[in-house]
Amino acid sequence: MKPTSKTPYEIRLELLQLAFEILSAKHLAAAARDQKHLDHPAPMTSPTTEEVVAEAEKMNSFISKANQPHS
Repeated sequence: MKPTSKTPYEIRLELLQLAFEILSAKHLAAAARDQKHLDHPAPMTSPTTEEVVAEAEKMNSFISKANQPHS
C-alpha cells in the first residue's frame, strides 16, 4: 500500500493536536504536583492558544531542519 502524502494543512493540524496533547499532559502533571505539595492548590489550567501555537512551531521548526541538506 502506497503511503499518502499529507497536505501542509493536515500536517499543521496534526502538529497543533500533538502540541495540545503534550501541553495538556504538562498542565495535568503540574496540577497533580501542586495538589501534593500545597494546602490550597490552584485549579488545573488548560494550555492557552499561544502556548499551543508556540509548541507546534517548535516541532515544525525541528521537522523542517531535519529535511534540509546539511551544509
